[in-house]
Amino acid sequence: MATRTVLGFVLSVFVLLSLIFAPLNSGFAQDTKGRWVFGVHGGGNMWMNDYNKRLVGDGGELMLRYGISRAFSAGFLVGFEELKSNQDPALNTVSYMKLNAIPAALVGWFHLVPGKSVDPYIYAGVGAMAYKRSATGSALPADTKFSTSVLVPVGIGVEVFAAKSISIIVDAGYRVTDDYPDGLKAGKIDGYGVAKVGLNFYFGTSDAEREALAKAEARRIKDSTDAAVEAETRRVKALADAEALRVKALADAEAQRVKDSTDAEARRLAELNAHRPADTVIVLERGKTVILKGVNFEFNKATLTRDSETILEMAFRALRASPDLNVLIVGHTDHVGGAVYNKKLSLRRAQAVKSWMIRKGISVKRLTVAGKGFDEPIDDNTTADGRANNRRIEFRVLK
Repeated sequence: MATRTVLGFVLSVFVLLSLIFAPLNSGFAQDTKGRWVFGVHGGGNMWMNDYNKRLVGDGGELMLRYGISRAFSAGFLVGFEELKSNQDPALNTVSYMKLNAIPAALVGWFHLVPGKSVDPYIYAGVGAMAYKRSATGSALPADTKFSTSVLVPVGIGVEVFAAKSISIIVDAGYRVTDDYPDGLKAGKIDGYGVAKVGLNFYFGTSDAEREALAKAEARRIKDSTDAAVEAETRRVKALADAEALRVKALADAEAQRVKDSTDAEARRLAELNAHRPADTVIVLERGKTVILKGVNFEFNKATLTRDSETILEMAFRALRASPDLNVLIVGHTDHVGGAVYNKKLSLRRAQAVKSWMIRKGISVKRLTVAGKGFDEPIDDNTTADGRANNRRIEFRVLK
């Protein structure tokens, strides 16, 4: 009957405190997975033993736990409890009994509504309780050394997040011990009910927050890459405008080159389209280089032409099919124009291919770029067809 009474008291306290705090939706929803939590809790207790008068005592506890999943955390509790009882009439000359107890236990918490700003939970654990006993009206002296008892804590509670890393908790529970703490050894298992309030402090970053940060970083990298390409394009245009008189001769030569390359490219594409099988597949192998024939850019720009999509799609499928391979994207130009300018142009074109692959979903960590300008020709630069072949994009699969 006494056990049912204290359990009813504990449940009533929990329900009352839940009704008080549950409406306080702070908006600070929290994910406990992957985070450490330190808690400081205090409140009262009621010792259930073989004496006939129950008294309310004081107690407090410290908690440290880790979020193993969104719905489960594990850790330990350690605290101090002053457990008290009266006996009327005196039993074995004892009219008042008090324990100074230090409970400690490994505990698991089950979160019933994970990820919300108001999170009810239940908990259970196992541990031990060290205690010293003192009594009034007893011929026995007070304990001078600590004794120990088994300890099985169970309970329910609710956690309300008042800030991103701070929560208020209220909980109520029962701590089962053996029959020795009250000194009677009458065969009835002792224990005590608790009701506590306190604060929990969260440390570290949850798995959900790390995932959000990774996505934000990927967006930032994409945006910065696009912005860098656009800024470089504007810079090159401004430089070209400022040096228009100096590069007039170069412009005339480039115009002739464009005409030659346009004619040669038209012939090459026609031949390529006439002989390419419908099921062409690009295969990537470690240490091998693949030339992406058909990847073209607008004149004097790093802007991909529409006809490049077919080859880029094949390259994308090859990368997706080999997720363990990393690729160096290398841009090349023909020999028309200055060395410095052509190296910058080839690098911007390689960056444009990288940006295209990132937008399709390839990880930025798998892709690096380089611009070789006209340092590594594969054909004769004195002919239009040779210059067209030298203007290329390569995938160099890293070892």
